[in-house]
Amino acid sequence: MFVKRPDASLLSLSFGHGPQTLLALGGWIGSGEVWHDLFGELPHWRCVSMDHRGSGASTHSTSPITLEAMVDDVLAVMDAQGIDRCVLAAESGGAGVALEVAHRAPERISGLVLVGASWRRISSTHFDDFVDWLRKDFDGAIRAFATSCVPEANGADQRRWGYQVLRRSTLQSAIELLQCRGALTVEDRLSTMRVPTLLVHGSLDGVSPPDDSRLLAKRLLDAELHILPGLGHVPILTAPAAVARLIEQRFTSVQVRAAA
Repeated sequence: MFVKRPDASLLSLSFGHGPQTLLALGGWIGSGEVWHDLFGELPHWRCVSMDHRGSGASTHSTSPITLEAMVDDVLAVMDAQGIDRCVLAAESGGAGVALEVAHRAPERISGLVLVGASWRRISSTHFDDFVDWLRKDFDGAIRAFATSCVPEANGADQRRWGYQVLRRSTLQSAIELLQCRGALTVEDRLSTMRVPTLLVHGSLDGVSPPDDSRLLAKRLLDAELHILPGLGHVPILTAPAAVARLIEQRFTSVQVRAAA
């Protein structure tokens, strides 16, 4: 379905049925589609994906895109899909949005799954350098980014698909979504967040170093971290069954403890 917002139209797709719901977000200018192979590994869950405004098949008419609007969008998709409470999943730059949602509406988030999490505020120097590259050679920068996301030797198909997905975004949307990283505030409140969290990171991730997830695991009150050897930035795409097993293990145990 397309969820209509006053200034945006957000693609959200729902698969399967089950006692728990996983709502999954894409990364920077990626798409919720990146989770679809993993959905097939969770036959007893309801799985829902969404594309952020300005990425994938979602559109928007108001600039600049703001972090507040992105958080509002996630809650609006939950309402439209009839989701009262869910495990909220995100990869890469979507992790910061997911953390902000969990902080604003903790009663609606039963758990977090953060994969290759880019959750820290981006430095002004890094932002300026990357935006300069995007402006000079948008296609080349996106192609290089897609390549760096999937360093696995057998990842040619995933690299090609990732590039095609990323190119759906415009230069302006790409810059505005990157700017939202600079607006993250939840970094200062992590130690108060009690939501059960699963952190998954590929050992070969050259986009977001594994140490970022190690630091996040230390700062959250209830986090479990898994570093997957030999994998890059997008293990949900290159090793979906392995990540799905971790989700089942983490949140089945959470559900059992809650019912006890």
